Amino acid sequence: MKQNYLHEILELADNQKDELAAAFEKILSLNGWVNVEPVVEDDSRGETPGLFSWFSARGPQVPVGTLVFEGEDKLVSLGVSHGTGRNASEILEYEGIHAPVSWQLKQDHPKRGFVWEVRKEELETRSAADFLMEATYKLCPAAQERLWIAAVNRLDQPR
Repeated sequence: MKQNYLHEILELADNQKDELAAAFEKILSLNGWVNVEPVVEDDSRGETPGLFSWFSARGPQVPVGTLVFEGEDKLVSLGVSHGTGRNASEILEYEGIHAPVSWQLKQDHPKRGFVWEVRKEELETRSAADFLMEATYKLCPAAQERLWIAAVNRLDQPR
């Protein structure tokens, strides 16, 4: 059976982390995913074009934070894809940005980024929102205001 997803775009300021946390709660009540990234002007993105991106040692210039939940018997997956390379861990450490201790680090790769897993009942959505917004902001080399865009994709429940 085909599953349909509802899509919602949120524009978030620094003082709206609770709105992202509420979006996470919606995802955790069904399943789906949320992508959040800092707002950066198109001409400041500086992405590696086309085929050359395959050979680049770095991920995207504008970091993307993600929360994915696939259902009750699955772990929640959180990630940050970034173009910072090998220095990402040091940058977050220097900035005092730490993943909660209940999150299990599964990947720390210079091109593919970070991936953590956590049991649903151990995930504090406000802490997750704060972490993903701060990490994507601090890992973004392009100058920007403290604004983010979040794409919320949640399972559409039949009525």
